[in-house]
Amino acid sequence: MTEVRTALSDAFNDSLVNYDYIARKIKDVDPRMAYDILYSEVAPVCFTNIAAAMLPVGTGFDPGSLNIMIEGRLATRENSWFRQKLDKALIVWLKYNYGYIWKKIVGALTERPTDY
Repeated sequence: MTEVRTALSDAFNDSLVNYDYIARKIKDVDPRMAYDILYSEVAPVCFTNIAAAMLPVGTGFDPGSLNIMIEGRLATRENSWFRQKLDKALIVWLKYNYGYIWKKIVGALTERPTDY
C-alpha cells in the first residue's frame, strides 16, 4: 500500500510529473481502488503542495512520512463525525479540482506497452 500511495503522491510533486512512472507503479492495482486511494487518501494529504502560490522545490514525498500522515488522517476520519463530513466535502472538491490527474494516469496506463 505504501508503494501505491507514494507513486500516486508523485502527481502532487511541484516538478514535472512522470505519469508513465506512476502508471508502471500502479499497473497491478484495480483502477477503482487506485482512484479511491488517490482522492480519498493521498490527495487530502498532498494537494497543498501544488495548491500553494509559491511552491518550494522538492523531490517528492518521503514514503514513511507520507504513510504516517495518511494513516493518521484515516484514523481521525474514522473516529470523528465532523472529520468524516469535512473530508467527504474535501474529496468531492479534490476530484473536481484535480480530476485531470486521474485522466493523465489512465492515459499513461492505456498507452504503455503491455510487455513491461
